[in-house]
Amino acid sequence: MDAKVKATPDTPPPLSPQERLLKNIVIGMGILFIIGLAALAVAIIMKEPARERAVNGKERWATPLLAQVPPGSMVQKMALDGNRLVVHIRHPDGSGEMLIFNLRKKALTGRIKIMAR
Repeated sequence: MDAKVKATPDTPPPLSPQERLLKNIVIGMGILFIIGLAALAVAIIMKEPARERAVNGKERWATPLLAQVPPGSMVQKMALDGNRLVVHIRHPDGSGEMLIFNLRKKALTGRIKIMAR
């Protein structure tokens, strides 16, 4: 019996060791690529803050932003820039101030006093 297998027109020739190594590397890289995409999808899903997700189909109440101002003060303007909210307050004595809130931290982060002339 002949130990060598004869190649027929339908079967490809056997792969050399370098070709088998290259084939295994490409298959391994494909598997790693798919695992990486799955890990990225899981990371994106887990990054979503839990407080923004609906709880049992109901939305959570918003956290109030609080700042103390003198009685009789009025809000003149508000401006939103990214995750910052600036509120312009006019006090009864004619002076004013601007309150700067960080909406991500839900906290008052700054005050700018505006003195009356």
